[in-house]
Amino acid sequence: MRIPRRWLSALLLTGLVTTQAPPPAAAQDSEALAYYRQAKINWRQAEGQSLTIGLNKHPFTESLLPLIPQFRALTGINVDYLILPEAEYFTKLAADLSQQRGEFSVIMTAPIRNWGYVIPDWILPLDGFLSDPKLTDRAWYNLEDFFPGLLASNRWSGKIGGGIGEGPLYSIPVLSETYILAYRKDIFEQYNIKIPTTIEEMAEAARLVKKNAGIAGITARGTPSVASIGTGFISGLKSYTDNQWGELDAQLRGNLHDPRSVKYTETWVNMVRESGPPNWANVQWYDAMEAFTAGQAGMIADADFFAANYEDPSKSKVAGKVGYALLPAGPGGKTYASLSTWALGINKATKNKDAAWLFVQWATAQRTLLNATLGFRNYNPTRSSVFNDPEVQKVMGSWGNGNYLKTVARNLETARVAWIPQPERVRVGDIWARSLHEIYFQKMSAADALKRADAEIDKVLKEAGIRP
Repeated sequence: MRIPRRWLSALLLTGLVTTQAPPPAAAQDSEALAYYRQAKINWRQAEGQSLTIGLNKHPFTESLLPLIPQFRALTGINVDYLILPEAEYFTKLAADLSQQRGEFSVIMTAPIRNWGYVIPDWILPLDGFLSDPKLTDRAWYNLEDFFPGLLASNRWSGKIGGGIGEGPLYSIPVLSETYILAYRKDIFEQYNIKIPTTIEEMAEAARLVKKNAGIAGITARGTPSVASIGTGFISGLKSYTDNQWGELDAQLRGNLHDPRSVKYTETWVNMVRESGPPNWANVQWYDAMEAFTAGQAGMIADADFFAANYEDPSKSKVAGKVGYALLPAGPGGKTYASLSTWALGINKATKNKDAAWLFVQWATAQRTLLNATLGFRNYNPTRSSVFNDPEVQKVMGSWGNGNYLKTVARNLETARVAWIPQPERVRVGDIWARSLHEIYFQKMSAADALKRADAEIDKVLKEAGIRP
């Protein structure tokens, strides 16, 4: 596996050159490759071509890298990759896509990211590859094996304000996430702390954990970027408003100053300020995940698949001590988690489009995703056959004494993409996240900070031509 020389020094500085784990023993032998050769396509039709894969620093990435030698053996296609932390990755990706350099052939993306790439025509719809019998054996690939809701979230008609699940398919999901509450079951039991069912009870539980256990009551993402509010925070807000709220109103105007949003935001930010980590303003998703894994917090409201880390005895101090619950409900008594997937898509500017599709098809094939899950902990899997594999169920079924799977299953009944689709979602989210900093550092009241954020959002959407 080669890393382009022009990136090597930067990667060394960031610590993201990874010593690649060896592939599974049978990853490249004829028996393993025989599974892929059942497909009625010529896997070597792009032999000798080269691809560069753009990857976010993420558990899925860690599960994919050890398997890539198998793709090389199967296809004869050369593969380079670049791994960057999320903020840096999406900045570099946007530059590559917008300038149509084609530096990345295959990209790691997400439905809500695609909204910014579809309108300017930067990424390829994948339906043409799927319907081309030279490139895809549909019966073998079995697109219908993906959970319908996950696949639908990666379709978009291009309609501003709607159209999710309609139109072209722009990426194939490789990992799914909804948002749940993980809590230290041992601490809650020791100090008789109630598992929270409302945001107010959650704030009280955080206070009691900090008071009695001497650790942060809750850890949460806090950097001033869209990634910090798009998980537990926004899911809790949807629950608090009984799924009747959006960051934009029907006229695509900023709606953050809605009284329900103001009340929820006040409670959340006060909870984090009083009971959260002192460095909250700089906490990335992986910082929050690792803090909870290290036993430094009593709760975390974030991605469900983080449980794979929490429950890994080789890296976790809290394995076997974690409970899982739905996020606190609102006054209506219901909880609504947001839904997202990480996915693989194709840069329209790449010169090797067919080779790129062969990579996406291989990486999202049933056997590849099964190997990534069982061998390298790619939870939660996106294919039904992988999710329901007896060995996968055995692993996930042990988490929280079986409560993890029950919680995720209940979440999936109502989970939907929480954001309103429009190409400036990242800028809108960044504005929103900065307003939380103004509240946290007590520069402004929640009402004033969110009202000011709405004015800034309206300006951005007008300049982008999204609303008059």
